Amino acid sequence: MHKTMLAIILSSTFALPARAYTISGGNITSVDSGGKSFHYSWRKKHWTFKTTDTTVVRVGNKTGSLSDIKAGQAAKVEFQRQGDERIAVIIIGIGF
Repeated sequence: MHKTMLAIILSSTFALPARAYTISGGNITSVDSGGKSFHYSWRKKHWTFKTTDTTVVRVGNKTGSLSDIKAGQAAKVEFQRQGDERIAVIIIGIGF
């Protein structure tokens, strides 16, 4: 009985979703559709975000794709950290 409870507690601990972060107020500075990544700048800071097949791109009220993102466009990015990488979960275009 105790081993079963311990197994449940341990498995639920590792099943928690990764923490998501949000950044907004900046612009897309470049897009590498082939490499599935883009660069984002805000207040003299620059970040590289990778995308995956599950990354969601929102263009207004519609779902878009990485090819809809262009340099110079304002965007809000929700992402998760995986080691040293930032993986975009949702990209919301502002003024696309």
